[in-house]
Amino acid sequence: MSLPDYALDGDAVLNEKSTNIVWRRGPPDYSRANSCFHKYKSTNHPVGSLESIVQNIIKNWEKEVSHKTDPKQWRTVDLSNYSFPCNGGPKYSGYEMVKQGTYNALIGETTYYNSAAISFEESHLAFNRALGEGFGWELLELYSGPPVVSFKWKHFGRMTNSFSCPGLSGLIYKADPTNKMVNLFGMCIIRVTEDLRIQDVQIFYDPNQLFTQLTEICPYAPFAKLNVETTAVQPIINSDVLFVKQQALDQRNGSSRAKNNAPFASLSSIKSKASSSFLCTIS
Repeated sequence: MSLPDYALDGDAVLNEKSTNIVWRRGPPDYSRANSCFHKYKSTNHPVGSLESIVQNIIKNWEKEVSHKTDPKQWRTVDLSNYSFPCNGGPKYSGYEMVKQGTYNALIGETTYYNSAAISFEESHLAFNRALGEGFGWELLELYSGPPVVSFKWKHFGRMTNSFSCPGLSGLIYKADPTNKMVNLFGMCIIRVTEDLRIQDVQIFYDPNQLFTQLTEICPYAPFAKLNVETTAVQPIINSDVLFVKQQALDQRNGSSRAKNNAPFASLSSIKSKASSSFLCTIS
């Protein structure tokens, strides 16, 4: 059996000549993501290896589900049998993924991120802005081959610009860039047809890996007003840095320090933990 083009070239679906393809905002530009991949990848799979084939299929799948708004045009997918659960959550169909958006389907609702409060376009803008050099993806280790393929993966990119999104607290926080590499690891199990079209994608990872790196300079901001009384969270503010008081987290978690009415962390001790050039705001 000859292999489909999307198994041989990670950008195959971008090279299609058909003028009938319905792109969300025209053919997407993956030049930054590709540059990031080649610059920072930790693997080098031989051309034609099973690792390379699976990596190419996933790269093309991501392009299609993120940017082709008509699932019937997804060549990498067996649409009638397609499902996408993440961390054992809801099983999205192709049409539901188009509506939900890939980031929202992958992340869902965490303390750091509220998928119900951010649109597809807003979510992509938030991550594309923060990871200004691109967000590369690679297959690290392959554990089993078709028809049930399992592997370990890595997403990576440098945080070069600010990151902002709504958290479950109902507040929007914004963190300045750390200029550090953001690394995200996970596992994936996919079921494919004989012609290597995806029927089921199961992804397992901890979304907090991503957000604790993006919000490194303001680790308490997403917790503001979450499961505590409004008056309990009084941000500490100066001209350079805004942090949520530690006592809010203590009260939320029921720690002994909060129960004993221990004093707040001093402003000087908090300032010493972050560069004065960094800014974290909550609104």
